[in-house]
Amino acid sequence: MTSVSRTLRVALVCALAVVGVTSVDADVIVARNTPHLSFTAALSPDVATPGGRLSLVVNVIPKKRVHVYAPGTKYRAVTVRLDKHAFLKMSPTVYPKPSFYVFKPLKEQVLVYSDPFKLTMTIAVGAVTPRKGPLKITGTLSYQACDDRVCYLPESVPLEWNLPVAR
Repeated sequence: MTSVSRTLRVALVCALAVVGVTSVDADVIVARNTPHLSFTAALSPDVATPGGRLSLVVNVIPKKRVHVYAPGTKYRAVTVRLDKHAFLKMSPTVYPKPSFYVFKPLKEQVLVYSDPFKLTMTIAVGAVTPRKGPLKITGTLSYQACDDRVCYLPESVPLEWNLPVAR
């Protein structure tokens, strides 16, 4: 798949997530629309190669006037966690630079994301064989969202992909 067609496919999935479509080509892209944000989580390439690498990109769009917490605060930060897998080794999640939010009633300054942002992770694929495929990868996107009046209960949204394994 060319990078242009991949970009167009991700853009389509982002647009569908905003209007409430929850799954398109679920083996490669997971799209969800929650009360606080919408996101797409895309794995590439779309086939796992033993000894190769996968790239996970999660594009998150908080709803209007909503923020989620960034790492470095005492509140639950947005995280992408993939479940342990015998054939996979996950790198730490790469986060963008957060912004400061001042919660006036408590005179508290916290690190947040209130504009669209991207989380990335690299995944090393071990010695999985095609006979053991497809490669099932599971995990969660977790976050706590707040607006200028209310902090909502923390959320954990399940993620799942089934990738074919190259011969």
